[in-house]
Order: sequence, then C-alpha cells, then structure tokens
Amino acid sequence: MNAIHSNRLDLNLLEVFEAVAATGSTTLAADRLAISQSAVSHALNRLRDVIGDPLFVRGRGGLAPTPHAASMIPRVRELVHNARAVMTPSRFDPNSSPRRFKVGASDYAAVTTVPDLLRRVRALAPDVSVEALPISGGVLNDLETGELDIAFIGAEPPSAPYLSRELFRERFVGLICPRHPLALKAGQGALSLDDFLAYPHAMVTFRDPRLSPIDAALADMGRHRRVALVTPNFASIVTSLAGTDLLMSMPSRLANIAASQELVRFELPLAVPDYPYSVIWHRRTDADPACAWLRTQVG
Repeated sequence: MNAIHSNRLDLNLLEVFEAVAATGSTTLAADRLAISQSAVSHALNRLRDVIGDPLFVRGRGGLAPTPHAASMIPRVRELVHNARAVMTPSRFDPNSSPRRFKVGASDYAAVTTVPDLLRRVRALAPDVSVEALPISGGVLNDLETGELDIAFIGAEPPSAPYLSRELFRERFVGLICPRHPLALKAGQGALSLDDFLAYPHAMVTFRDPRLSPIDAALADMGRHRRVALVTPNFASIVTSLAGTDLLMSMPSRLANIAASQELVRFELPLAVPDYPYSVIWHRRTDADPACAWLRTQVG
C-alpha cells in the first residue's frame, strides 16, 4: 500500500475486513458488526479499491482470502484490537488495582486529613498505596505534570484549569505552655490583645511573600507582634512551646491534637477570618476513573 492510499484508509474498513476474514461470509460479518450486508459489501469494495487487491474470492467454504489478504489478517487483527482498546473507556477496580496515588500534603494535612483518607483507602482497596508528598510553591505544576494526583491546600483554591472541592472551613486559635505567665488568663478566655502582644511569638512560614492572616489582621489595627521563632512546619513549633514564654497561633484542628500534649488552647483576642481547606486537582485528571475514585475517599 503506497502512502497516498494509506492516507485514504478508514479504520472501519479494516474492521469489516477482520470480520469477513474471521467468518468467511459477508452475511455473518454483518451480523457480527450489527450492520447491513450491503454495508459490508460496500466497505469491502472500498477496501479493494484502496488496496488494489480482490482480498476475498468465493470458494467452496465461503469467502477465501487471497494471498495478500492472508498476509494482512494478523496485522489487521492486531490493529483493530488495539484500536478497540484505545476507544474503550478506562476503568478502575479498587479491589484489584495496584495503583499508587501521589498526594500533596503539608504537615497539617498529614495529621488532620490524610489519616482518614488512608483508612478509607485501606478498607476498600487492599493493593492500592498512597504516597504523601510535601507540597511546595510548585504544587500547581506538579498537579499539571502528574507528579501529584491531588493536593490539599488551606487557601482560596486556584482557578481553571484547576478544580477543587472545599472540605471544611478552618480558623486560627492560640496555644501556650501551661507554665507560661499568661496560661491562666488564656485558659479562662481572659487574654487581651495587649497580653497577646506582650510576649514573643512562634510562627510557621511557607515562604509566602504575603503577610500571614495573623499579621494581616494586626496590621489592619496598626499593631504588630514580635516573632522569636520561625519554622517550616507545625510539628516542630508545637514541641518548641513547652517550657518557653512563646505564644503560637495555629489552625484549630491541629491545635486540638497539640492541646493533648498538655498545651493550653485559647481563643485569639483579635478577629482573624476563617479560610477554606480544599482538595484540588488538575482538569486533565478530572475524568480519570482512578483519580475520581480517590477524590471520593477524601472526607
């Protein structure tokens, strides 16, 4: 077949060829393809014109392939099979899939959100694994390139081509060592703004050039706090509170866990807006059955 003729080839013609080769009959091929016998004959004539060969001739047992058609049969069968595989919608069976999902998660997500996700996945998909990866400033690019399947973020979600689902609203509360001079007032809900600003603070930074919600709220009031400790994650900063005069502001769900370590939780003496906590993904994986299943497991 020359290049000019190959450009004229219709894959449907090859499907008819494969059916006629398998059945030896245009009638049986028509039944197999759920089309009329005349449609099979018409397609076969078109293919003969493209190939330049009779392809099938009538014999004692039905239609017999010519030598050229016989040489085509295994290649056409493979081509048709592969084309059907390409056109068949992908499926995901959590009971048998060994899929490995990559989830972007901060230490906040690793403590508050990922454990529930893992419990659901383990209960429904015994061979599926989840890899929780730290998120960075490149999280959106990682979602686009497939380095991440989903990610958790505590901010306004990005716009298209990214999609999101809000999981809950989060707010900031305070934590303090029980031996801190302000611990009693904090525990009684009597901490004033002046009290709050009288001692040094510990804070988490994500290398975001914007002010943190706490500092932004203070700036609106013409106030500021003194930061004595900056760390990249919440876990290390919670440990640092014990036995110090530091105060810390952190998301409430994480504070609930940290408070069990004999730290005192208190309401902040200033108004800080709550914020959405969401799962996000790229539009390219929106229709992927495996990724769609994973997203349904996110609480």
